Amino acid sequence: MRFSAVILLCSICLSVSSCSKVKKEDDADAFVGTYNISVIENSVWGNDSGTINDKGTLIISKVSATKVRLYGFISTLGEVTGNNIYLEAEHNSDSAGYIDVAYGPGTLSGNVLTFTSNMTGKLRSPSSGILYPFRANSYFTAIKQY
Repeated sequence: MRFSAVILLCSICLSVSSCSKVKKEDDADAFVGTYNISVIENSVWGNDSGTINDKGTLIISKVSATKVRLYGFISTLGEVTGNNIYLEAEHNSDSAGYIDVAYGPGTLSGNVLTFTSNMTGKLRSPSSGILYPFRANSYFTAIKQY
């Protein structure tokens, strides 16, 4: 009887020990992967306006339990809470002008990540060299590839 009680006690100890070693998935882990991304951008540049549809690849890698790095189609960092992602704003400039990008909160639902951005800035006309105001609202849909 004592021997079976000792065996039972050892089994329980091993079970508890094994359970404590199971790694809990961090919030960021759900976002990690390669995505096919499509973007609808409604933009105004000077006196011109229009809609641009674009596609590409977005790669998300884990930086920490709650932080991810996005690169490919866009390049920024994001803070993750549950299935929501909050992307850091960007400022890009070169000889063609500058653009500031502010991202809206994103949501991961299954394998689909959606978010928005608002861009403002000034871009140079290649023909005249004049900087014209630029603004755009973009809608991103990214599908995670398994």
